[in-house]
Amino acid sequence: MKNFIWDKFYVGLIAGLLPPIIALLGYYLINYSYMTKGEFIRYLQMGQTYTQLITLCVLTNLVPFYLFINKEKYNATKGVIAATFVWAALVVFLKFFTEQ
Repeated sequence: MKNFIWDKFYVGLIAGLLPPIIALLGYYLINYSYMTKGEFIRYLQMGQTYTQLITLCVLTNLVPFYLFINKEKYNATKGVIAATFVWAALVVFLKFFTEQ
């Protein structure tokens, strides 16, 4: 029964969407906590480094991916991969369709 609970697509999707957000928040708190969140975002936009930072934060998806793969939770693994594609689409949108 435990395998049935954790081996869900939406569990993997959530596990793939949250770690990059947590990594970005951690990066902000460690390096730029003296700035407000708005100033931090404007600072990233001025240097045009927000897409690179998001891309690096998405690397944290490797942790849930390998955990689910090693535990043979293949539906959850599909959710992590889908979340990674969502993040990739966001990076492409920010890179090509926003003002620079």
